[in-house]
Amino acid sequence: MGIVVIRPTFADIKGFPVNAFIADGRNEGTVKTVHSGVARNTIENIANLELRPTFLSLVDDDSYGNDIIERLKKAQN
Repeated sequence: MGIVVIRPTFADIKGFPVNAFIADGRNEGTVKTVHSGVARNTIENIANLELRPTFLSLVDDDSYGNDIIERLKKAQN
């Protein structure tokens, strides 16, 4: 059976403060980019089950988009 998923893909940028978060000030901490989007998560898990899905989506032509594509290619193999 073929599975085709057509949905957008996202990359969330999340900040993590070292100490207590100060809403109206500056915070020392780290920033992490996390791949997200329900369809991308679903298609990656389907690929991990070796069911060979097809995923049609758009990503930006930048390092975030390239990182998402590479991660999905690794899940495909």
